[in-house]
Amino acid sequence: MEKGSNRIAIVLGSRGRPMRLEAFIRSLRDLADDPHSYKVYVYIDEDDTPTIDYSNQLKETYEQLFFHVGPRIIMSDMVNKLYPHTNEDIIFLGGDDLVMRTKGWDSIIIEAYKEFEDKILLCYGKDGGERVHTQENFATHPIISKKWVEIQGYVTPPYFSCDYADTWLNDLANDLGRKRELPMYNEHMHWSLGKSSMDMTYFENRKRFEEDNVLKKYEDAKEERVAVFNKLKKALTC
Repeated sequence: MEKGSNRIAIVLGSRGRPMRLEAFIRSLRDLADDPHSYKVYVYIDEDDTPTIDYSNQLKETYEQLFFHVGPRIIMSDMVNKLYPHTNEDIIFLGGDDLVMRTKGWDSIIIEAYKEFEDKILLCYGKDGGERVHTQENFATHPIISKKWVEIQGYVTPPYFSCDYADTWLNDLANDLGRKRELPMYNEHMHWSLGKSSMDMTYFENRKRFEEDNVLKKYEDAKEERVAVFNKLKKALTC
């Protein structure tokens, strides 16, 4: 397979969940059609010693892994710090509370992008959390192309300590008419769905949501979002 061509970079931050992180990585490996079709990139906080230690064990068991240890930063910027290390054409925003459930998930994603010459597309699989979103067909874990990222200037806008990075991508894709649900299930094992307990990572996430007024930050960035939309729209060729 040509280096970078039709390959998937799965980017995510992980904190305090080494076993759940492994469950996601294992599910990706076990259900992929091609073990070389993807690579997993994980941002780990430098004060998260258990996850750092466990990542060294994961490297011995699983291929296609990259770990970046750095200072604790806001959630929406972690994937941006990982992006320069990627060499794939498709960017999948993963999570350490996901489990892939669909055989051939990699082929499903790759085939979706072959249909769009300009590669401006957001696609996603159902994750079981649809009922918690007011927006219909909301992609909690969006998949976009490297071309989308290069035009936009980042994977996700580095402003949101909790949520709204996915909202940003969803709103752009909806306005562009370039959003597609794939026949793929990546199950979100979130506490709000009754699939896990409220751990410290979730607790801190909710606390930031309440304290940081991320909705206002999203609304204040409307002008920038419109500018990104115009650049993406200009790149459409079909």
